[in-house]
Amino acid sequence: MKIESFKTLLTVVKHNSITEASHELFLTQPAVTKRLKNLENDYGIKIFDREKNRMFLTEEGKLLVKYANRIISVYNESFAALDEQRGLVRGLLKFGVNLTLGIYVIPRFIKLFEDTYPDVRFKMYTDNSENVIKLIYNNEINFGIVGIIPNDSRLVIDPLYKDRLKIVIGSQILFKKKVISWKELEKIPFIGREKGSDIRDTYEKWFNKKSIKITPKMELNNTESIKFSLQCGLGFSILPWCTIEQEIQRGVLQILTVPGFDSVQQFYICYYKGKTFSKVEKIFLNYIFRFVEKGDLVLPSI
Repeated sequence: MKIESFKTLLTVVKHNSITEASHELFLTQPAVTKRLKNLENDYGIKIFDREKNRMFLTEEGKLLVKYANRIISVYNESFAALDEQRGLVRGLLKFGVNLTLGIYVIPRFIKLFEDTYPDVRFKMYTDNSENVIKLIYNNEINFGIVGIIPNDSRLVIDPLYKDRLKIVIGSQILFKKKVISWKELEKIPFIGREKGSDIRDTYEKWFNKKSIKITPKMELNNTESIKFSLQCGLGFSILPWCTIEQEIQRGVLQILTVPGFDSVQQFYICYYKGKTFSKVEKIFLNYIFRFVEKGDLVLPSI
């Protein structure tokens, strides 16, 4: 069946390896190679160039991959459309989400959604916002949840959820008061996110507006690493409330109040204009929008 050959091609491209693709697809390596060869024979092209132990898509191969993504997407939509006609809610819900929401927020919604629609399967790509947008460009997903606004008129950006950034520090660092000045805060080492992070972009924009300059002593590309560093007493950081909620409740981190600090991180649903969503996608998006519209920072409890 041609559709299986297209799926095999995309799996090989994802891993850049026939061996890894064969493991994921539960096929032998010769079977994977045969499917690729059948595609090459059908289209009269060469899909991959090989150099030593590496594989590179040819220009024809890159074009075929784009169409393979579209073909698989339409193929899946056909099943969703037939299920919709029969009044069923099932199938694969595939989307991308930026790291912050993908780790700390969206799983809570998925649990509630799954309780109502147990026949829905999920495939969630968790990555930085720029890479989630790339997945949309490549037609690998129909929508993504991101923390930036891409400069592209082809995309629709709908505000979804916002979270307040908090100045946070380890609880073992004792303060006589929970309200401190910027001068006092500058004496404490700052642990920041890496360049390109949605969180860093948000607080740096606020700093620039207020002409405040704080140089990180340490930069980390993982929020969990930052939180553990804070618990070790290495300094303070600025993080969204959703990422520190549990640590605050357990008393291992504490929030510091600095007069005037009021920075909000906004998250968005991103998709192509005119995109036709499946029934499952429509229900999921409507569910999330209804929930967050109940109030600012309202989240399902863990």
